[in-house]
Amino acid sequence: MPFITIKTNAKNKDDRLPEKTAVLVAELLEKPLKVIAVSVEYNHNMAFDGIKDKIGAWIEIAAIGMKNKAEIAQKMTDFAEQNLGAERELICLRLNDLIKSDVAHGGCLLG
Repeated sequence: MPFITIKTNAKNKDDRLPEKTAVLVAELLEKPLKVIAVSVEYNHNMAFDGIKDKIGAWIEIAAIGMKNKAEIAQKMTDFAEQNLGAERELICLRLNDLIKSDVAHGGCLLG
């Protein structure tokens, strides 16, 4: 079950951002949409480059079997730039490639 967290100080709050993110990540990871979970946190007290007025994003993706990390990084950066108005150099990603035996879905370990 891929889990995506987006933390940003973007001012343009988009209520559809979780759904848009889920669709993109399902496509990038080649996973069914029904197993994607997304959390978006808008925090106007975040500072990027030491300045609260600069718009940035911290994105974490945790999933099993991320084969195409470079493509994921590129597409997620493009997505954050376009949908949040974040400055490209202030978009940071953390990609966590999980081990099946460390993940459970519906109460059952996946590996």
